Amino acid sequence: MQKINEIFRRNLEFKIIAIVLAIIFWLWINSQPDAALSSRNNINVPLDIRNQPANLVIVSSIPPITVRINNTQGVSVSDLYAYVDLTGAEPGQHSFEVKMNTPQGVTIENISPKTVILNLDLVKDKIVPVTVTVTGSPEKGFIAGQPQVIPSVVNVRGPTSILDKLESVSVDVNVTGAKETLRVARPVTFKDIKNEGIFAPDPNLESLNAFPDTVEIIVPIYPQELASKTVPLRVAASGQPAEGMMVRMITPVPSQVQLLGDAEALKDIQYITLSNVDVTGMSSTRTVDYPLSSINLPSGVSFIEGTKISVLVTIGSSPINKTIEGLNVQIRNIPENLTAEQIAVDITINGFPEVVNALKAEDISVWVDAAGLEEGPHPNTTVYWSVPAGVSVVGEPKVELVLIGTATEESQ
Repeated sequence: MQKINEIFRRNLEFKIIAIVLAIIFWLWINSQPDAALSSRNNINVPLDIRNQPANLVIVSSIPPITVRINNTQGVSVSDLYAYVDLTGAEPGQHSFEVKMNTPQGVTIENISPKTVILNLDLVKDKIVPVTVTVTGSPEKGFIAGQPQVIPSVVNVRGPTSILDKLESVSVDVNVTGAKETLRVARPVTFKDIKNEGIFAPDPNLESLNAFPDTVEIIVPIYPQELASKTVPLRVAASGQPAEGMMVRMITPVPSQVQLLGDAEALKDIQYITLSNVDVTGMSSTRTVDYPLSSINLPSGVSFIEGTKISVLVTIGSSPINKTIEGLNVQIRNIPENLTAEQIAVDITINGFPEVVNALKAEDISVWVDAAGLEEGPHPNTTVYWSVPAGVSVVGEPKVELVLIGTATEESQ
């Protein structure tokens, strides 16, 4: 018992100090709110984007925001965030004021930066083909055929500046050791015309979205002794679309198919003609599935497994005429000592409504050539013109060109 008392009394003053400090620390810890801020802090807060127009997307990095606060009521860090308001924003690079939500008991002493520069781009859609990269080799004695993709095209939505670089989406499939046809699903990836990946400046931003974002790939695997041949598809339309509409394009999807069979039988097949697609009454673009059973192939010849054929019928408004009045005619190559009276002409153009209706007078150039002409009137002078792609000029515009001698003009 005496030994226990000696142990207890040894360094007693240090033990008492340690106990007192522990109690003080415990009391201080329990007086603090969870994840609370002390009286003055410099902290990083997230930047929230408010009222972003639906047709715009941010294509620049979002910078971190640092704020200095005077917090007298122990507000949690999670209650603080900065924001910018994009109400009425337009495409391009713009500066936006950084604002803070301010919970009760918090005073914002400083925000850095006070403004952020964001690059906004228009959102658009683009239909692009799906390309397949096949890697590896099948089992010995087998061959990998031309891969089929379902669907063969996808719709990609994203910033215009990024979509302009996008020519296709890609998928990869490995056929190593395969002895039978492979059928797999793969997500698409985005690559530019240099086959390099396309990414957003800020990895946290959504840049491109594909619809669908996953495609099915069928890679036919067949015995080496069979011959194969890839041939194009041909198709035409029959019937009349709805009033005021026309068939602008009719395209088989895919544009070519792979056949298997005897080499002699395949030798004489140069293309496959599909029966006409009936477009009667169609008023919008449509994809028509084409049954393989309706295609007659020579004996011993077959489509590779997984072949599917459809026809894309592009329907649009028929071309219209539009007359643009009072275009000033430029007079070129006026002979020396002559001048010309100013003339104007009305031009009628023809094209698809979405192109023609968007044209303005300044989009069209008209001129006459006065080279070699003498003083006096020149009726039925040919008017030359330059118009944007997709439109044409109806008829052959003519004007009366009047050349006046400079001496005659001075005497008047």
